[in-house]
Amino acid sequence: MVRTEKSLLNTEIESSLVSGCHAGSRISDMDDCSSDISGHDNQIDCVLVSSHHYPENFANELQANLNYFKDGVGVSAQSKIPFDNILLSNGEITPASYANSTAIGLYLNILVEMQRAGDNKAATRLGEVITRLEQAPKWNGLFYWLYDLDNSGLAAPDDGVISAVDNGNLALSLATIVGAFHDDADVTLAKLAQRSAMLLDNKKHGWSRLYDPSKGLLRAGWDPAKGAFIPYHIDRKANESRLATIWAVLATADMGSQAVPVTAFTDMELITAEYNKNGHYLEPMLTWDGSYFQALLPALWLDEASLMPDYQIVRDFSAAHQDFADKHNIPFASASTTINNGYAPYGLKAVSESYLRFNNDIHSATTGTPHALALYALLDKKDAIDRLLAIKQQYPAIESHAGWFDAIDDAGNISNKIIGLDQGMFVAAFLSQAIRADVKAYLDQRGSTQQLEELYQSFLSDAIVGQS
Repeated sequence: MVRTEKSLLNTEIESSLVSGCHAGSRISDMDDCSSDISGHDNQIDCVLVSSHHYPENFANELQANLNYFKDGVGVSAQSKIPFDNILLSNGEITPASYANSTAIGLYLNILVEMQRAGDNKAATRLGEVITRLEQAPKWNGLFYWLYDLDNSGLAAPDDGVISAVDNGNLALSLATIVGAFHDDADVTLAKLAQRSAMLLDNKKHGWSRLYDPSKGLLRAGWDPAKGAFIPYHIDRKANESRLATIWAVLATADMGSQAVPVTAFTDMELITAEYNKNGHYLEPMLTWDGSYFQALLPALWLDEASLMPDYQIVRDFSAAHQDFADKHNIPFASASTTINNGYAPYGLKAVSESYLRFNNDIHSATTGTPHALALYALLDKKDAIDRLLAIKQQYPAIESHAGWFDAIDDAGNISNKIIGLDQGMFVAAFLSQAIRADVKAYLDQRGSTQQLEELYQSFLSDAIVGQS
């Protein structure tokens, strides 16, 4: 599910049925950070990561987006959990009262890098967040997609669901902690790794329960209020949900007859299409909505350029987004807030399986989101940063003290909402090399790396739209 906005839960289900603080930053920020990270209280007033994560010509901009994860900005000072979103108007922040489990996981990844940068508070905060996760209501070890926030932590909403997609994402983030600290000489850090590993082990039975042998696929989740599985399956490789099935296979490999078989992933479909770029025909993979994050989110944790037999289908997908962005002078199109602070699963018809294959309507508009360009940095950092800087130069109001706003249209209209998940993706794109290394360390430790590589050998087109 991944996305936000509780009221859109039914729409989400239906739409898926077929499928400043471093050397290059402002001096005042640096001074504030120096005192903050060595303080005795555990209020996080500065978010610092190691200097090598900051691109030379994008350092202040990355820091602005890291600032979302300060306490009292995008993170609840009471629960220590990132808000799902905040509204920023006239300098005043109005936070959501709930949290997104994928965003919580990305916050864990940021905290790991803060600890590596020498922040004395990051390990303590990691422990606090892990405690919240340990105490949170679950179903067979699996977490809810959204949680209500209260002073003591995470509470299950009355209409809450268990999302396979978000559990896959959160699992990868927890694996990062294990990979980073499992053999650390610091007892505190090693203990954090042990607790994270326990949370992952406790999810195994839930993953097994989600497998549907009658379909040979992983179910999308569980609805506790209805006492029933969510009535669709994860059946597309090109979408962000692929991580859920990949993780389910890897996590349950030692469970014998209760294991999720590799065919739950290898039998998922992957559809491509022909795309004409200035007379040259490309073959992009198709995500369901044509939304950019659906293709790139998994690459925050896994080096998919090395894992996929032919990564050109992702590069061609990005080429279509480049053309649309250039035509309308916007960032790439991806699920995001609207300029009126609503929500829409924006995408491109040219790379949407739903539109091209089934003639379904999709949310196609001349609105883009900065976090999609940050994800594009996973493929081409220079071009992504150039595009982000061009947007900021033309529309300086895109950047706030709490990060970049989530949406801008071709007329320069800007939302005043900032979404925690999108901020997490934005920042993690620049931390991805370290995140991926930690995930690989976890998989190597478990002996799962070879199986992951074998799964990805099936990441090939099953059909090209328009061809028999």
